[in-house]
Amino acid sequence: MVPMAPFVIRPATLEDAVTLADLGVRTFRETFEPLYDPADFAAFLAGAYGPTIQKAELADSARPALVLEVEGVPVGFAQLWLDHREPGVPGARPAELQRIYLLGSAQGGGRGAALLAACEALVRTRGADVLWLGVWEHNARALAFYGRSGFRAVGEHGFSIGGRLDRDLILAKGLA
Repeated sequence: MVPMAPFVIRPATLEDAVTLADLGVRTFRETFEPLYDPADFAAFLAGAYGPTIQKAELADSARPALVLEVEGVPVGFAQLWLDHREPGVPGARPAELQRIYLLGSAQGGGRGAALLAACEALVRTRGADVLWLGVWEHNARALAFYGRSGFRAVGEHGFSIGGRLDRDLILAKGLA
């Protein structure tokens, strides 16, 4: 068995906006592109992951992000949203794990778990008592990962791309 290359998790900076936009598009395509109308999917990606959008999110102190690098190359990231609430999410100071994305080629070897642990540590230092996220109800791999990580279903909401409406499960984990 070949050992996996070591990785580093670091805070994202404004200079990472283009990188996060690229990783967002690439990882979202890998996971979801076959499910949607191509024109709708392209419009969604442009509106969700453009460099200008990423820069604005990174400039907001309530939306910290982390970058995971392997041998100096960014292969994933996580984006958080402090004090962001969703109906059904418990806690006085919830934080949303808005995105946690790793390229398929970078998955495995504990990288996702390490990135999630770094997110939990970061939001704890900012006073969050609950970490929550939305995940597509049919994303079995992600649901299994979050279940192993201590997240439990607390609700649901709709997620749409174009004319297609999907159901996301809202999962939460207490940080106390």
